[in-house]
Amino acid sequence: MSRAEKAIIAGTVFVVLLILVLDALTPREPNWYPSYSRYRTDPYACGLTYDRLGDLFHQGITTVRDPIYSTAQERLALPESDPRVNHVFINSNFQVDELDLRHLLLMVEAGDDVFIAAENFGDKLEDTLHFSSTYHWQMPDSLSVKGMQQILRGDTDLVRYTAWPLREAGDFRFARGGFDFHFRNFRVDSVQVLAENEREEPVLIRMRYGKGWIYLCTVPLAFTDYYLLKDQARGFMENAFSLMEDRPVLWDEFYKSGRPGSSTPLRYILSQPALKWAYWTVIALLLLTVLVYARRRQRAIPIVAPPRNTSRDFADTIGRLYYFRGDHADIARKLVSQFKDEARRKLRLHHTAWDAETIQEIAMRTGIPKEELEHANRLMEYYTGMVHVSEEQLLTLNKALSSLRSRL
Repeated sequence: MSRAEKAIIAGTVFVVLLILVLDALTPREPNWYPSYSRYRTDPYACGLTYDRLGDLFHQGITTVRDPIYSTAQERLALPESDPRVNHVFINSNFQVDELDLRHLLLMVEAGDDVFIAAENFGDKLEDTLHFSSTYHWQMPDSLSVKGMQQILRGDTDLVRYTAWPLREAGDFRFARGGFDFHFRNFRVDSVQVLAENEREEPVLIRMRYGKGWIYLCTVPLAFTDYYLLKDQARGFMENAFSLMEDRPVLWDEFYKSGRPGSSTPLRYILSQPALKWAYWTVIALLLLTVLVYARRRQRAIPIVAPPRNTSRDFADTIGRLYYFRGDHADIARKLVSQFKDEARRKLRLHHTAWDAETIQEIAMRTGIPKEELEHANRLMEYYTGMVHVSEEQLLTLNKALSSLRSRL
């Protein structure tokens, strides 16, 4: 490797490292996507929320990365004396199939409590529990100057508890947006409204199901890290979770991101933009280096002549020998012998002699007229017994045998 090539490689490595350092030091814009995952600390994630749940539930918190029916099979197999647990689901959409929903209700019926915070609960859950949720948003005085000032000022959404003694906690305020879902069309006699918004629309309800309780909330953003750090909003989350008994908590992560994948170093590298660009840059440089060096250092491949067909040379030599000797009678005898041997192999005859029985068998197998075969036999016997054969007679014999050979 020359000095110039070493300098190029060192400069490339320095540039890549400089890009990594600058990208790592650059301030990141907050990710406002509502992931609700305990593994992230974004504003609308639940990393801090998950850590603080231990202040309310002292018997431990377990992360579940499997579907409900898998968890239910283990739970329902336990004896009735086993402690019950609290299931917590926080997501934008709580869409479960019929199998998961049936197992979830079986666990609640056995005594577990379920807390579901979502904007959409899915048709199966709503039809089973006889409720529905809807979205309501109305711009107050949108055409007036006062209405536009309210929007530009960023008014807050208000949520308050209606059940005693939580209603003594006062109003909780959240940034406007994301708090417009509420419940409707539920059974008033079996459902207790726990909290409502400023339009007096229910946002937190609970219902009895068997031995357990089902808590439903239409404002999942209230349980994220962003509002955990807000003094005017944090109390809503604390009071909502305090409605459940102090039991072990099963925190769901399956319906947010699915089954867990392999946490390899390569997966982490590809998940970070700076490391991802550096990784592909190194791969491209390595491929370029391999291509350049392979082209420069590859040895010339010698051209090897194909092997000659010595059988053809041998036949040409024997043919020339017979031609110069002029022994056409010997060639005629060899033509006859070769033709009979070829006919024996192709038709699987017992012998090469062409007697009456053999000629009859050949005619039956090939469809060649018997008279033509007898004529060819007489012709072969004639030329086999001759001492001198002319060139024209040899060509006549070869033509007759070639015609029969093509029809065998």
